[in-house]
Amino acid sequence: MKVGIIFLDSFHDMVGELCAQAIDADLLPIRRESSPGQFWAVAAFLSGARGYDLVHTIGSIVPLSFARFMETPILATIHQAPSDHEIDIFRSAPQNCFFVTAGKLEEIPGLHTAPCADETQQDIGRFYYKLYEQIIRAHAREDHRPWGFYEILSDETADHKVKRITVWPEKRLSLQQHRQRREHWIVVSGRARVTLDQEEIILGPSETVDIPLGAAHRVENIGEGPLVFIEVQQGDYFGEDDIIRLQDDFGRT
Repeated sequence: MKVGIIFLDSFHDMVGELCAQAIDADLLPIRRESSPGQFWAVAAFLSGARGYDLVHTIGSIVPLSFARFMETPILATIHQAPSDHEIDIFRSAPQNCFFVTAGKLEEIPGLHTAPCADETQQDIGRFYYKLYEQIIRAHAREDHRPWGFYEILSDETADHKVKRITVWPEKRLSLQQHRQRREHWIVVSGRARVTLDQEEIILGPSETVDIPLGAAHRVENIGEGPLVFIEVQQGDYFGEDDIIRLQDDFGRT
C-alpha cells in the first residue's frame, strides 16, 4: 500500500516503525507551532493525495482542513485530549475521515482505540498496518457505515441474501426490526454482544444466533479487534429500507 504520513516531528520513532511494516510511505514532518508556511506545505503534500491509498496525520489536525477536497481516506491519530473546537471538527468531518486515539472519546463517531501506551512500538506498527488495510477496504466500497462496513456475498436469488459484516471495536449497529425478513448470524472472528428483544447474548467465533421476524435486535463489538460475522437473510424482501431503527448511536432514523 502507498501511504502519505504527515506527523509532528516528535513522532519520528513511531513513523519509523510504521515504515518498517513494509509500508511504502511518503513523509512530511511538521512542527507543533502552526504557521502559514506549514499550512502551505501540507497543502502541497496533499495535492498528490490521489496517489495514496491512505493519508495518515499524527498529532496534527491541519490535514483535516483538506479532507472535503480529497477522495483518499484520511486517518487522524489523536495523542492528547482534544479541545471542544477540535471535537466539533471531528464530528463534522466527511465520511473519508477516520480517527484513532489512545483514550476513549465516546462522543466522536467512527473512533477506534489504539494499543495501550505500554505496548511496544512494534505492536503499534502492526496495529496501524491492520487498521490501514481495514480503512482502505471499507472506503473502497459504497456500503461503509459509521460503525464499519458490509460486503454482499450473495443476492442472486429471490429467497435469501448473504452479507459479511465488519464492526469496528467499541461500535454497535442500531437497535432495529425488520418486517419482511428473518436473519441468521454466525461469528467469524471477534466477540459480539447481541441484543435480542430483552435478552443479551455473548458470541465468539463459530457461534450463531437466529433473529426472528419482527424481533428488536442489535449487535455490538465488545472485542479489541474487528468483529466479523456472516448474516443470512431469508424472506421476500431484502432492501435497506426494511430497517425500523428504534435507537441509533449516530442519529439515523
